[in-house]
Amino acid sequence: MKRAAAALAAALVLSSFLLSCGSREKDFRPESVKQEMKLVWADEFNGSGTPDPENWDYNLGGNGWGNGERQTYTKERTNSFVSDGTLKIVAQKNENGKWTSARLISSYKQNFTYGYIEFRAKLPVEKGSWPALWMMPQSSAYGKWPRSGEIDVMEYASSTWGKKAYGTVHCKAGSGGNAVHSGFVEMADARKWHTYAVLWQEDSITWYYDGKAVTTYKNPHDETEPWAAWPFDKPFYIIMNLAMGGTLGGDIPETLERCQMEVDYVRVYQPANSVTGGGAAELPQE
Repeated sequence: MKRAAAALAAALVLSSFLLSCGSREKDFRPESVKQEMKLVWADEFNGSGTPDPENWDYNLGGNGWGNGERQTYTKERTNSFVSDGTLKIVAQKNENGKWTSARLISSYKQNFTYGYIEFRAKLPVEKGSWPALWMMPQSSAYGKWPRSGEIDVMEYASSTWGKKAYGTVHCKAGSGGNAVHSGFVEMADARKWHTYAVLWQEDSITWYYDGKAVTTYKNPHDETEPWAAWPFDKPFYIIMNLAMGGTLGGDIPETLERCQMEVDYVRVYQPANSVTGGGAAELPQE
């Protein structure tokens, strides 16, 4: 009888960890989750000048990026640089009235399957700006976008959404304006420091803003085409960018010359026995 009771108690503890938030939020808070995991990779942006090339590469160019965006992405230090312990991504209008910005990617440098991925950032709130912290698959195992998935940890577009910060996933089952799952939180002032995170597990993805659960997407386990609604079982890499204009950025005021997203850190935690991390960089001491 005691053995059966002990087994039942253990099962209840395990299920409370695996199920999504809501009534079990106390068991599922980020600090509790982190205690069950280990820090497998981080960039604390403690250097100066160029973002660490061991961690970051760049998407370059313009042509709207499929969304009618106005900026051209560069790897110039005027658009992205590290100073005073943070990364700055700057969108600015040049002498010809054209916008430039930066899109940093960890592709083929740092990629991960599952874990707790957290950013601490200050966002631009100017009309026309569209900052994002997100993840894309390292390889198109299930086909081109959106078949292989996309995890948007945070998007903020004041022209379209006001003060709402959104977390979203895209896949074959739903993408673009009809995303398979999306949730938001009202930000009192996104210009201040906030944390944006996802807890990505084998059967669910939960978004946390400032340590509070926002929404959860659960693997529906479609027996016919399981990958169509859940391609999130492969390595993904991290993206940080500041777009201008486009479908969500909206019209850019003529008087706007410059705006900036600032990132204090990016940290990735995984279970202690996990072998899915792709990080090879030296970890900061905590």
